[in-house]
Amino acid sequence: AIEADLEIIPVINKIDLLPYLEFDLEKAKDYAMRVNPKLKFFEVSATSGEGMDQWVDWLLTQTR
Repeated sequence: AIEADLEIIPVINKIDLLPYLEFDLEKAKDYAMRVNPKLKFFEVSATSGEGMDQWVDWLLTQTR
């Protein structure tokens, strides 16, 4: 995907669990950006619905 210059969109799910985990989301995103600085992230929770509207809106704009 990187060689073909395709847009890569990581969707990070389970963000509702972050308060209960020892996981540094910003550090993980920073590491990913070192590999591909063009990444666009969506942080979502399928359980609570948080972030889903933004992700779905983006998906809809990509299919038109």
